[in-house]
Amino acid sequence: MKYDTILFDLDGTLLYTLEDLSDSLNHVLAKYNLPTHSIEEVRSFVGNGLKKLVIRALPEGEGYSRFQEFLDEYIAYYTSHNRIKTAPYEGVIETTKELADKGIKMAIVTNKGQAASDSLMNDFFAPHIDIVVGDDGNHKRKPDPEPINIALDKLGIADKSKVLYVGDSEVDATTAENAGLDYVLCTYGFRDMDVLKQFHPIAFIDKITKLQDLI
Repeated sequence: MKYDTILFDLDGTLLYTLEDLSDSLNHVLAKYNLPTHSIEEVRSFVGNGLKKLVIRALPEGEGYSRFQEFLDEYIAYYTSHNRIKTAPYEGVIETTKELADKGIKMAIVTNKGQAASDSLMNDFFAPHIDIVVGDDGNHKRKPDPEPINIALDKLGIADKSKVLYVGDSEVDATTAENAGLDYVLCTYGFRDMDVLKQFHPIAFIDKITKLQDLI
């Protein structure tokens, strides 16, 4: 096999999470008497973690006088409401199982908070994937390569030449490039091709099942 290790992004790659992210955000915005956003607007906000999403969603950004209070409430609300409409993309569960059966090592690397990431991994991907590196506040976030390196260390991988990264956004492409990894971009996720076409993955895929042909 060309690759024996695969690192996945989470939101927009393995899981469709956009509606729960959007519904939770608009719930808290309405509570604070702030303007809400369409799902397409929220789609453009995601990719850099919940703090950045909130900064982009608030009219005053991080300058909002109740910013930290709002952020804390949004994180808490989303964490307890992240399984309402969230679901794996078509073929994801079957593909991760088949990859595990082939002996491929896998982990998830995401800018989502660690608690929510742990919960979603356990709900959808265990035991085939049992490592997720989320935002725990103790390391840099993507596109910095640090979370990639943490995941590889947890997997016991030192040689990056047989590692493939799979994501759906410009953040993912830049992360893989910064980490020196081959990567694949999923066109069914949170970014359209007009954003993704500037990058040079080994492949663009419109279904996760096509990953099998690349390894």
